[in-house]
Amino acid sequence: MNTRIVAMGFIVGLASAGVAHSCTAFLVTDGDVVLAGNNEDSVNPQTKVWFVPADDGQFGRVYFGFDLNQEGGMNERGLFFDGFATAPRKVVRSTDKPVFTGLLIDKVMAECATVEEVLAVFEKYNLEFLERGMLIFGDATGDSAIIEGDDVVRKQGRFQVSTNFYQSQTPAGQEPCERYRIAVKMLEEADEVSVPLCRRILSAVHFEHGSHTLYSNIYDLLRRRVYLYHFHNFENVVVFDLVEELKKGKRVLEQVMWDMADRPACFFGHDK
Repeated sequence: MNTRIVAMGFIVGLASAGVAHSCTAFLVTDGDVVLAGNNEDSVNPQTKVWFVPADDGQFGRVYFGFDLNQEGGMNERGLFFDGFATAPRKVVRSTDKPVFTGLLIDKVMAECATVEEVLAVFEKYNLEFLERGMLIFGDATGDSAIIEGDDVVRKQGRFQVSTNFYQSQTPAGQEPCERYRIAVKMLEEADEVSVPLCRRILSAVHFEHGSHTLYSNIYDLLRRRVYLYHFHNFENVVVFDLVEELKKGKRVLEQVMWDMADRPACFFGHDK
């Protein structure tokens, strides 16, 4: 994987998408089950999946996104992330730190198993690449955190929700995003943590106009399983085991989500 190219793709993707690139992600746990969900909302139909097997001490991982933009994924230790475009906000406190050469996100997904480890790595580097974006990370212990450039918002309680506004700058009860409010309400009222719960939440906050929900993921962080939905169709699902898929080697699958309505029982795509 050319980390320089992918790094530029991720940064350009966030910067060019603007606030209209509206995504939703969350992590929820009951102690026995740890699930993360995300809707990827975009106008770019060129969807891709990248499989990167373990190599030279690095964890195997899968990424989902568009063209060169890897927007989210999970590694074989149950660490997941998702990225969000945001309104511009200057990064100040880390500007005197070294700039990481390559893709910092790929580094932590290759080397980290927990949110604490991710935060320790990010603390070492210049984070100016997050002046128009932010990241959520979650792990198999049920921990999660949102990195908003200079600020980190840690999970409190059973769940954490992230959309496209800065929670560190927003007083409680004044959250401006309807998707955020809907997801929080549904999680607060839920009496169980399950894939059907996550699917209902993703369905409730999906977009059908402008920036469509092109695909959705539910990650089972303990079982290393991914549920993949195409174009806000939550009736058909592709389910795959990350460990088994990584055994097939390094692959990039192009437009893998577009054929899902015809083949809902297995994982498939066009190898590139």
